[in-house]
Amino acid sequence: MALLEIKNLKVSYGFITALKGIDINVEKGQIVALLGSNGAGKTTTLRAISGIIKPSEGSIVLDGKNISGIPTYKISKEGITQSPEGRLLFPELTVEENLKVGAYGLKTKVVNGVKVSAKEQLKANFERVYNLFPILKERAHQTANTLSGGEQQMVAIGRALMSDPKILLLDEPSLGLAPLIIEEIFEAFVKIRDEGTTILIVEQNALQTLKIADYGYVLELGKIGLEGPANELITNKKLIDAYLGG
Repeated sequence: MALLEIKNLKVSYGFITALKGIDINVEKGQIVALLGSNGAGKTTTLRAISGIIKPSEGSIVLDGKNISGIPTYKISKEGITQSPEGRLLFPELTVEENLKVGAYGLKTKVVNGVKVSAKEQLKANFERVYNLFPILKERAHQTANTLSGGEQQMVAIGRALMSDPKILLLDEPSLGLAPLIIEEIFEAFVKIRDEGTTILIVEQNALQTLKIADYGYVLELGKIGLEGPANELITNKKLIDAYLGG
């Protein structure tokens, strides 16, 4: 069974059907890409998974539990967090304070028979984020509004990791960033996966995403138009013509 299993998901905004019955499986330990043009339904899919919008039909199952339609804060407690499009940081808070916001739900848990306190988890999660993005440790006491766009994106990703999620949802993480920064951030996604966090990434930068992904789906006007292993999609003629610029 997939870690995240989406079946026949439909979402409507009034008379407009944004998702028309899509099926997506996200296997544990993978990076799964959700590609497509503007208006295809990519962000709607993430919002439905996060509980921000309620599906009209279908099911969303996380680790064997149906989470369709339950409140966002409960979904977060189940192990799904999102780094949203546009970052949505608290501009007047420091880097450290923004990261702490992502850890608000931590509580004592048992790992391999040993109790780990919320304080211990917080410390470990800070170390993880700072190891991924060392510049954030240097900027820890700067306010978010003084950071570059790339650094702000690192904070947004780090904040989502602070709860140690089962699945990290990424919505357009490369938007507005310089190519070198995009490369650095995408390298971090591979490390995040290798550390055990599953990733579902929505991106218009199809080529860069498929280079790091394990599997991919292409949304076309609310339906899955293509799917397959990333190393096959990256050579698919239909995908190359539509998204990879030939």
